[in-house]
This record gives sequence, C-alpha cells and structure tokens, in this order.
Amino acid sequence: MFPERDHAEVERLRAKWDPLAARVPAHITIAYPFDWPGPVHALVDRLSPALAACPPFKFDLSAPTVWEDEYLFLLVGHGREAVQRLHESIYALALPDVRQPTTFVPHMTIGRSADKTTLLTGVKEASALALPITGTARRLTLYSRDGDERRVRDVDISFGAIA
Repeated sequence: MFPERDHAEVERLRAKWDPLAARVPAHITIAYPFDWPGPVHALVDRLSPALAACPPFKFDLSAPTVWEDEYLFLLVGHGREAVQRLHESIYALALPDVRQPTTFVPHMTIGRSADKTTLLTGVKEASALALPITGTARRLTLYSRDGDERRVRDVDISFGAIA
C-alpha cells in the first residue's frame, strides 16, 4: 500500500538506508511475500471482496523505530487499526492457506542493517524528517518478483470497490 502523497524525502532516506529502495518504492506492507500458484487475476478475485469492504482511510507515519535489531521502521500512528484490520481480513478471507505472521506491526520499512550503531544513526536521520508523514490509503498494489528478484508491479486494486 503506497501513501497517496509525495514522499521524495522518504525515498531519499531509503536510498541511503534500505537495500530494497531501488527495487520497490516506499510502502506499507499489508501481507508479507508468499507464493501464489495461479495467475494474478485469480489472486485479484480472491482479494477483491476484502478490499471492497475496506473504505479508503487516512493514516500517518511517525516514530522512527528499530525493529528486531535489524529494521528501521516508521510506525503507523493514526490509521493503525485500519491497517491491522485490512491485514487480518486479507489473510482470513483471501489467503486462508497462507501462513499469517504471528506479529504484525503496521509500518513502513525505511532501512535495514545488522549493525546497531548504524540503525541508531538511521533513527536520528529519520527523526529529522518532517514527521508525521500523512496520507490516504486508497488501493492495494500487488507485486511479483521477476527472475532477478526485482519487484514487478502487477495490479492496483482500489479500496471500497471491486476492481
């Protein structure tokens, strides 16, 4: 899910701190990567009812946080419950055969490092962003991976309407 606003400032930070910055734009993960055996349109058919039941919602990102001693997150503040509900409904209604993570924290990943000092420097730099970053969630974007492990944007599914 991508924020519906200019987030060039976040992308500049991610270019420095997130090894995946060149592969996928800044986003809020709703479902973690999983293998889908069928065509994309079949996945869209599975997801559409859950997304149709989700109206667009406002959210904000703030609180740069180190997560699991490896990731640098901007946590979702306002709108956290809506992201959580969307995450749960997608796994329950559309992906019942996909293992749901035991812990889900609504966030945007902006960095990754195994070095604690590096992460704390990243938190300091992220704290200098114009926080909170606000936006409106209006659609879910599905990505697949190509043979070089690059993310390929497959389709956007709007909230509140069957795509």
